[in-house]
Amino acid sequence: MRNPDATRFLFRLAGFLPLAAALVLIDWISFQPPVRRHFTATLEAAAQALVSGETIWSSVDTHDLKPVWIENLSGPREVLVLGSSRLLQVPQEWFQPRGILNAAMFAGDLADFVSIFQLCLETGKTPQLVLLDLNPTLAFEAKARVAPALAMHYRRALLRYGIFPPTFLSGLFSLDGLRWDPKIFLPHPVWGVSQEMAPDTYRMRPDGSADWGLTESGGTPDEVERSVTVSMRRLDANYQHWRSTSRPGWFDLRILRDFLDDLQMHHVRVVVMLVPVHPAAYDFYARQGGYDESWIRREMAGRGIEVIGSYSPSVAKATRADFFDDVHAHASVIRRLLREGGIIE
Repeated sequence: MRNPDATRFLFRLAGFLPLAAALVLIDWISFQPPVRRHFTATLEAAAQALVSGETIWSSVDTHDLKPVWIENLSGPREVLVLGSSRLLQVPQEWFQPRGILNAAMFAGDLADFVSIFQLCLETGKTPQLVLLDLNPTLAFEAKARVAPALAMHYRRALLRYGIFPPTFLSGLFSLDGLRWDPKIFLPHPVWGVSQEMAPDTYRMRPDGSADWGLTESGGTPDEVERSVTVSMRRLDANYQHWRSTSRPGWFDLRILRDFLDDLQMHHVRVVVMLVPVHPAAYDFYARQGGYDESWIRREMAGRGIEVIGSYSPSVAKATRADFFDDVHAHASVIRRLLREGGIIE
């Protein structure tokens, strides 16, 4: 005898199937080239300006703009910079005559690096050298998932690694293709061609390098240290826990290892860069177990991958005068470390 309650439950469940199918269909349509071009029209225009050699300022999330810019580039560059804002300042001129593609992003992490390299493979832009900026946990705590412009590349990369991503099925219902930065749909411009930055924007050059308000703040070492000290007193508990953690989760570590295998399989030289942290911030976090780079050095040594720099300012020979906030060193420090590591002349 049938259970009427079970039957009603199945009928109610079936009522949601059209909605689920519609979500999957919308997500699929949003990634089709004609629809995607509609979403990215503003980004395409900004990318074309960069490709033509213009320096632009923009308020659009770099996770949305940089993938579109890379798609518009013609041919590969010898050097690919994968990192967070700590490597955004690395410019073409340091690497002459080699070409550089600086794909570093604000809050860039391992998932973004994997996605960008997958995009480079798919568009025929495989580099000869990857400069890889890592943080101890590999991922940024506050990031929920990969940006829409990178989502499909990330899934394809993990599937190519033989990893069935936990986000694969959920991605079907996440509407990745509709999660663009809402600013790209606003009627007023979100980018412009200018050497001067508008408020709350960053300036991006044709090689992908960028700077923003803080890089030009001109604060004295005392002012920067006071700011660093005050900010550490007001840390969110989750943020402090993340900064004080020096080991990645097992899934991120698995992805890193497969990613490094992938790079080496494509005959790409990998150099890991550890950017030093402001002395006051380093002392604060290190006492709690943060910024321990030993696991990174062991992992890279086992693969014959060179590591340059250090999170420790004393090891990296950086002083408090070399920083403009708690985790960002001036470009001169990064250039010196690259030179000492034999990456540039």
